[in-house]
Amino acid sequence: MKKIWFKKTSLGYMPIHPMGFLISLLALVFMIPILIATNRQAHSVSDMFYQLFVYGSCTLFWWKWVAEKTAG
Repeated sequence: MKKIWFKKTSLGYMPIHPMGFLISLLALVFMIPILIATNRQAHSVSDMFYQLFVYGSCTLFWWKWVAEKTAG
């Protein structure tokens, strides 16, 4: 039996199961200290975006992969 953690919507994926909410929360909690550290070390806005891109894109691709595999 397949557990459905996310629901596919027109804008992306929406968590509907507690595990889906946990995965989304973990992704958000992972990005908060990275955002703070990047903001502290950046010299400009574009510099901050360049540094955030690596972690943000990897985190979002990981989250989207989990959402695709567990969507109903």
